[in-house]
Amino acid sequence: MSAVAAIGSGATLRSAAAQGVCPDNGGTLPAECTKEIRIYNNTSGPIWPVVQGSIQTTDALNCTKAAMGGGDVWLQAALGRTNSCFTVKNDYYVFINPDLGIPKGGFAAVRVPWWSKQIASAADRYIDWWRGGRVIIFDDKTAKDEILTQVRKNPMVGYAAGSPKLLCDPSMAGNGCNRVLPYQVLPGTGISAHLPFQLNEYTFADVAKVTDNGTKGGEFIDFNQNYNVSNVDQVYLPLAMEPIREPADVGYMGTTLSVTEFRNRLTMFTKVDVDPNNPVWPVYNNPVVNGAKRYPNAGIRVPSAQTVFAFYQNPSLFPDGKTFEIIPKNPPKLVQDMMDQWTKCTSDTPTGCPDSARYKAINAVFLDSYKNYATTCNNIPAFLQPVSQNPLMPKQTAYMFPIYGWVPFNVGCANAELPVVDGLPTLGGHAVLDYFHIQYNYQNLALNRSQWFNPYTQLIHDSKAAGGLEASAYAFSIDDHASFLSNSGGTLPGGLIFAVGGKNGLVNGKPHAPPVPPVYKWYSFSIGLGAPGLGEASWAKYGICSATADVPFPEEEKGGAVLGVDPAVQEINAQNPCPITLEDTKGRHYQIVILRAKAPGTALPQQPIWPAFEPSAGKNFDPLTVACPALDGFVSPQDWCVFSNEVARPSPNPLSEPGFYTIGARAPLP
Repeated sequence: MSAVAAIGSGATLRSAAAQGVCPDNGGTLPAECTKEIRIYNNTSGPIWPVVQGSIQTTDALNCTKAAMGGGDVWLQAALGRTNSCFTVKNDYYVFINPDLGIPKGGFAAVRVPWWSKQIASAADRYIDWWRGGRVIIFDDKTAKDEILTQVRKNPMVGYAAGSPKLLCDPSMAGNGCNRVLPYQVLPGTGISAHLPFQLNEYTFADVAKVTDNGTKGGEFIDFNQNYNVSNVDQVYLPLAMEPIREPADVGYMGTTLSVTEFRNRLTMFTKVDVDPNNPVWPVYNNPVVNGAKRYPNAGIRVPSAQTVFAFYQNPSLFPDGKTFEIIPKNPPKLVQDMMDQWTKCTSDTPTGCPDSARYKAINAVFLDSYKNYATTCNNIPAFLQPVSQNPLMPKQTAYMFPIYGWVPFNVGCANAELPVVDGLPTLGGHAVLDYFHIQYNYQNLALNRSQWFNPYTQLIHDSKAAGGLEASAYAFSIDDHASFLSNSGGTLPGGLIFAVGGKNGLVNGKPHAPPVPPVYKWYSFSIGLGAPGLGEASWAKYGICSATADVPFPEEEKGGAVLGVDPAVQEINAQNPCPITLEDTKGRHYQIVILRAKAPGTALPQQPIWPAFEPSAGKNFDPLTVACPALDGFVSPQDWCVFSNEVARPSPNPLSEPGFYTIGARAPLP
């Protein structure tokens, strides 16, 4: 039985983990233990890709990070051995075509095994290529040469006899991969922020999280591919990612804009062309050295909001020790607008800030984080020292950096983690949802640009007509919902396609629809949509609290999905009902209306979203909660909506468990 066929119940998962799904037993790895990465160059010049295998020092079974320096539970599951931590103390870079790169119009394909084994004298016995892997793209030869020269001071990877290796794929017709160079990367010798590059991230398997001080979890789950285009730190090159999958039914993530159009949009956003030394949004510096740009072929590179505040709290320099990495030196207009808006929205008497309650909820989280940090840490750097006592705060740029990264204050000292959505409401979990909401407040046309919480999010996600890149890519650190995909690789080998600067190389070639809104157990009610039968119409589009179905379902959710609705976003009542509007793949329209849904709040016990209800003979739903309108051009409610079922169950333990509120709707008509 293959490793893939062995996956099933929880007992099977534990068995697979114990036996090892990709074992080091002297034999050939199972076929499913090697994925493929294909990189297509649609730019006007060569590109140089680097595949990174990442440091692994997180909790593993019997190897907690705090007590033992951590390890790699992925390798434990792959190798079937929990008697070793498999700590990976270094990053590893594999340069693809390190000399000439991938030429214009060419592509390179490499096979990526789950792991490689090194010789006994190596710093790390195993390299994990799959967990937290990265593909880094350079388009400037000077920048590539700079990092390659630096990395070459480190040891090359010394493979043990018979070890799987990351190699060019000889079976791919036209494959332009001709050479790979693998290096260990010692701390401090890796790719630096001043270099122009585009970052992309992937993980090629799922392994259960380790819990209970490293004694539980670690089961192998599946060979799903998890991936994203990362603009968390910066945006530099247009890139689209698509899974290698048959059938090719999953669209791409990222953007297929040409490099020219992409860079024109970055220029319009920053206004760097109007005044190169005083843009409205900062840009990475490409200083002139001896009459020429340091990186002659590099284009405009734009830092994220998180990176902007990281710089302004503590400005960083090029290796020359005198040139700023980011210009201008002081916060330009849009950054100053963000700081002014934050001050206004968190004041005792906010004006011109319709989302002030959300700003204040987030502010409470970070004031608490800083207070704990400042009163317990004996190693606070100068730029994070308090400058006010009531409330206790550092200078504003230093205060804003953790907010835009959604991380606790922890420089020099550990600190408590921030609230999570699934935690008890009294622990501040709804502040995470408030944070998601205001990241996208540019969508409210009543707000002007100076009121946007994050103009960078607008740049990444907004439509091209609105001046954005229209990219499904990480714009901020917890932007999973818009910018993260997980799916199987279909038939072997599985893996990912990276198309730089255009669509060539993509198989599906259509943008992937954003995932449907998730259900948050303490705050949401759900709309469950029935799955159609084989060959019947499926769901195509939806609209939440909208009379129009204009949001496409992701391909993998057209056969049935669950939509989460947070009533705190829009108070729903008889005067302001919430239509759930749907369209199927035959172009037919459906609607069900939620007449009341109260935000449960953040105090315990929470208020019911709507009154308790269980379906019974002749009464599927409470007509005070759900309505089935008869609308011209819509499927008759007697043929669909009236068969919906409502379940409303207030929590039996309201101080520790959430209630349950859902509407279940039929599948589309046959």
